[in-house]
Amino acid sequence: MSANSPIVKPESKTALPDDWLYDRSVLGWLLNPTLSKQLPFLYQIFALYCNLYFHLTGKNYLKGGRSLFRFLSNIFSQTSPDRYLELTLSGYQVFLNPTDMRLFQVVNELASQETDTRILPKLITEGDTFLDVGANHGSFAIVASKLVGTTGFVLAIEPQPRLAKALGKSLTANALGKFQVHQIAVGNTDGEIELLVPIGTSGSAGIFPEHSATHQHNVIKVPLKRFDDFVNWQGFTGKVLLKLDVEGSECAFLAGASQMITTLKPTLIIEVHPTSLKAAGASGDKLKQLLQDLGYNRYAEINDSDRLFPLEDLNTNIQRNVVMMMA
Repeated sequence: MSANSPIVKPESKTALPDDWLYDRSVLGWLLNPTLSKQLPFLYQIFALYCNLYFHLTGKNYLKGGRSLFRFLSNIFSQTSPDRYLELTLSGYQVFLNPTDMRLFQVVNELASQETDTRILPKLITEGDTFLDVGANHGSFAIVASKLVGTTGFVLAIEPQPRLAKALGKSLTANALGKFQVHQIAVGNTDGEIELLVPIGTSGSAGIFPEHSATHQHNVIKVPLKRFDDFVNWQGFTGKVLLKLDVEGSECAFLAGASQMITTLKPTLIIEVHPTSLKAAGASGDKLKQLLQDLGYNRYAEINDSDRLFPLEDLNTNIQRNVVMMMA
């Protein structure tokens, strides 16, 4: 899952899908002692290396960072296999998977005013329902759990067991109202799938090898459910906001949630990801047609959310999150 990233990935081809996570724009918060001192000792070593490297070299890419992070995180996971990293920042208490390099971007998603989570206050308020499908660590769900208040509801779906458990802990610490976390995959049928999780970053996990298995990866068997049948969506309160980021499985999810979508007409935050769509045998045109069939006809860019454009004008060749709306 790109997941709400403010980072512009390099124009040149990168060797590994997690290369962008070693950029200073992702790791810069480690130079803030208020945050880095909350980390366990092994991760403070990593923070010290980042600080020294960026300061002494003036470069923006952390050379040697991958090897050091994997070495330190492996030691941590062996000595504390059930422990999560825990940080308090910007009014949130967040639990992070210690072996997932993507944890560093999660902090940006919660602490920075320039990431895609900033759109949420414009779209939901007290008493509303927020659906986070493909939640990862749950940055969107955590922010939304405050915004919907005591009378709202948050439902998060994340197939990776370690991340689903971390998100449950984070929502327990942050949510003002009711919430649910389901460790499943969602599509247009019931069954079981093999989830491909790149070792470098959980954010690219999916079911299509051309996207999620291009490098070393783990395989996890996960239950697969249709959203319309699995979730009691008839009981959702207020307006419904749906965030969808499932690495190529967007069309399958939308088909399996069509009854909920056509009935409740949720505003949709969706990741447009040309690479994962291609790996799934889909296309931007197919995605737009499915969205139009469901009733969506307008979209807005996150960075310019007050301007609406016809859905048919959407450029699906650029990876980013966009907001979809019905008339």
